[in-house]
Amino acid sequence: MWPLFASNALLSALSITNLALISSMVAWLLDQKHNVHSYQINWSGDTAQLNVLPKNLWVDQGHESNGVAGYGFFLGIFGMITAWRMRRAGRPLKSLSVLAILQFLAILFTFSALVFVFVVTNRTKGQYIREPVAANSMGTDYAEFEWTPETWMKAVLDLPLADGAKRKQIKDKVTNMAAWRWMLVPLFLVDLIAFGVTLMALLKQRKSAGTGKKSTDNMVEK
Repeated sequence: MWPLFASNALLSALSITNLALISSMVAWLLDQKHNVHSYQINWSGDTAQLNVLPKNLWVDQGHESNGVAGYGFFLGIFGMITAWRMRRAGRPLKSLSVLAILQFLAILFTFSALVFVFVVTNRTKGQYIREPVAANSMGTDYAEFEWTPETWMKAVLDLPLADGAKRKQIKDKVTNMAAWRWMLVPLFLVDLIAFGVTLMALLKQRKSAGTGKKSTDNMVEK
């Protein structure tokens, strides 16, 4: 049962890592919104203030990815417990069938999140913050285009930010945002591996149960 335990342990580890990355991003964005409020931009020799977040900001992909990470974490724990119980009991367990169903749902959930996140990111990348629009948005959120937190902050980095320390901080957080987005790929692959291992364990369990039943029937007939 070690393959079953190991695959679910890896799923849980990757999920909690991604959950931490997403939570860190959300906490930082909220801090920027409520405590920093705006960034100072040096445009054409003039200083302007740009609100930290735009008006049209996509956040659904973050919520869905957060759900995938949370689901994967607890699913991995359930899988490890199932593997441990199977090793201790030495007999078929109904929870293995439940685990297979939950892992199949995890595959669908992670795949949908993966597609959604990358589609939204690709849809909003390559945009830039225009000085005339930003100048007319003084005191309000930048209203042009739709953005994800990652694509918005990348556009902010293209601006002449007055604060070098703030630029470094934003750059680090953009790396964080790209990291949790790409982490969905190994999460999906581990979902597939864990499901495959569970199916093999389930088939082996049913085969053993069938062999045992057949042997018992033969003994009864004799």
